[in-house]
Amino acid sequence: MRCAARGSTGSCGLAGVPGLVRRAWGPGWALVGDAGCFRDPITAHGITDALRDAELLARAVMCGTDAALAGYEATRDEAALGLFEISDAIASFAWDLDRVKELHQALTRQMAIEVEMLRALARAPLADPDHRPAASPQARGRAPQAVLEVLP
Repeated sequence: MRCAARGSTGSCGLAGVPGLVRRAWGPGWALVGDAGCFRDPITAHGITDALRDAELLARAVMCGTDAALAGYEATRDEAALGLFEISDAIASFAWDLDRVKELHQALTRQMAIEVEMLRALARAPLADPDHRPAASPQARGRAPQAVLEVLP
């Protein structure tokens, strides 16, 4: 890290690392977790992303089609979008206690939507190329609102 490069022997902080999204797959390769979709670690959601992506990718590979892999990428991106904005806002440290409370409440709502999507995935057949898990229409309707309530 930067601290080691400067010769520091003490602790090193990491503040406000902007998120990024990479293409999730191509001929002969695929990315999961932080390799394909990184956000600041302040929300401690990285292992959830990696496990979610691994499950989605495994299902896409079992289908064996480019359409299934494109579905993997679209589902991953949909699941990550709301968390990106909230994570970036928390990681900015440009908040007071009332604001960070609102951000954490929005994070909780967004994670509940993701859990609902994963529950739908658990009920889906393993090799159904036409099934792209998503939260219910009611939950999807709440997701943007939850973000809009707290983000400027």
